[in-house]
Amino acid sequence: MTKFEDTVKEMESQVEELENDLAAKAEKLDEANMEKAKVLVAKTEEAIKSSIEKVKGIINDVQEDEKLDEFLDKVKAKSMEAVEFTKEKVAELTKQVDKENKLEKLGDDIMAEFDKLKESDAFKKTADFLSDIHTKVNDYFNKPEVQDAINKAKTTTINIAEKGVESLKKALEPKEGAPAEAKVEEEVKPTETEE
Repeated sequence: MTKFEDTVKEMESQVEELENDLAAKAEKLDEANMEKAKVLVAKTEEAIKSSIEKVKGIINDVQEDEKLDEFLDKVKAKSMEAVEFTKEKVAELTKQVDKENKLEKLGDDIMAEFDKLKESDAFKKTADFLSDIHTKVNDYFNKPEVQDAINKAKTTTINIAEKGVESLKKALEPKEGAPAEAKVEEEVKPTETEE
């Protein structure tokens, strides 16, 4: 087998390896990420197959073995880099889906624990106790005698406030016979600049 045939065979096996890698990770990917992974794999395969065709086209033009070997090594190395890069990207998509699934499962677990807590006797007793207190407070404030007491307190408060305002007005009114300085002058004398 020539170096050329060996290189082409290696590149074709890389394409197959890439397809197998995607198939192995397919069950871990959701539909959207599976599509992304398929596109990555397809583009990488297309690039490798295109490289193989270019190698076939160039092989007849290259005469020296040293240059051919160097060229084939570079092509094979680049196709391997492309395959590894694509595998890493597919793995990242898989990890992303795993994280999303873990977060979703964690959310479900928290809700399940909360549901269990709501079903527990302690939670029910606490909820019933708080509900009873709320009902008792409402019942108390809705009693006619309590409403009467509240209304009387409001009326008394208003009366006290009104009397306080009246007393304040009386205290602040100027008294007869108070000095003239306490009265406000109604006329304003013009300043020198206005004359």
